[in-house]
Amino acid sequence: MLPLDCFPKLEKLKLFGTNLESLTVSQESHSSSLLFFNYLDIFLCPNFVCFPDGGLPAPNSTEIKICGCEKLRSLPEQMHTLLPSLQFMLIRDCPELESFPQGGLPSQVKSLSIFSCKKLIANRMQWGLRTLTSLRNLKVSFENSEEPDMFPEEGLLPTTITSVVVSRLSNLDGKGFRHLTSLGNLTIVECPELRRLPEEGLPASLSELILKKCPLLQQRCQSEGEDWPKIAHIPRIEIDGEPI
Repeated sequence: MLPLDCFPKLEKLKLFGTNLESLTVSQESHSSSLLFFNYLDIFLCPNFVCFPDGGLPAPNSTEIKICGCEKLRSLPEQMHTLLPSLQFMLIRDCPELESFPQGGLPSQVKSLSIFSCKKLIANRMQWGLRTLTSLRNLKVSFENSEEPDMFPEEGLLPTTITSVVVSRLSNLDGKGFRHLTSLGNLTIVECPELRRLPEEGLPASLSELILKKCPLLQQRCQSEGEDWPKIAHIPRIEIDGEPI
């Protein structure tokens, strides 16, 4: 247990490879928002299970990274109100994490990366991303998750998103892309089972398509391939590091 009240002026908190199980905050800190850290990193803490009751009162925090916390089941409560400055969030290898807290993420989040979080990704339609109009960049890996039916599902992403990086999936949902009128970059990585692009094609707004380690798809996306008419409008196309 680490009482954060002992470090009220700490600007960056990084926990790495410890046996820490929880963070705590006194009621006084909750009422006065006494935590001033801007960055919170929790890496490879396999016994870490919970954040303080009531959440983290850190109004200046802009970045949170949580990786390799195998027992963590929930994120800080009231993130949408207690972390109003949060812009960047990375969650990796947290297999027991099931959902975002009630109220969702703060409205100012601009970049969200989620890798190898099986239960969390399975509940992606409850993420509430559609309301995050500041969100510009999304990275999602389906590694170690149940095989998704489609991604992105219709209504999952906000229309303001500009960049999507996705890996380890087998199907792309054309309906989910249809309303992404601001999407400029789409990167698809390590999808050996992905066989084709959506029949509906990709958004006209795309300026860059990058494919890496997608052998079945890359054959169809060459200039003579079956999917070429779906992507011919994209100014920059790169397959395994080579422009076409």
